[in-house]
Amino acid sequence: MMKKQIVFVSILLIAALLIAGILIAVIYFNQEKINMYTYPLSANNKTYIVTLETNWNEENAPSVSLLNTSIGSPGVELYFLGATEEKTISYNITIPTDLLWGNISLVKKYYLQDPESYTLINNGTHNCLHMTFDYVPFFSGIGYFNIFGTEGAW
Repeated sequence: MMKKQIVFVSILLIAALLIAGILIAVIYFNQEKINMYTYPLSANNKTYIVTLETNWNEENAPSVSLLNTSIGSPGVELYFLGATEEKTISYNITIPTDLLWGNISLVKKYYLQDPESYTLINNGTHNCLHMTFDYVPFFSGIGYFNIFGTEGAW
């Protein structure tokens, strides 16, 4: 009887270890790689560093640039382009407050986004904007964002 119990406990232990190993492998291999990009943007003879953290993993890095203020409010352009399959993209862009400040708003393609659709945090030195969106390849402007402030350094 004791021998059967030892065999039974051994089988349970092996099964538990196998299940734990499978779960760890699933968690490890399903984690998306987060990439960090830095963009030096110049305005009024000063260089500001804008950072972007995203799960975008295409060959072409996202682009970040300053918008021309002669056409409206100061802003930063963020553009994801080049993926060939549909995917959910998350990003966190950090912009120094001495580069872009005031009331911050987000425009996706041509449409002003409801503040409920993204997270905006200001820590006194930086504005951090986080958003998740569905990228659809070959759909014009789907990965195009403008982040506007009421005032900017340029």
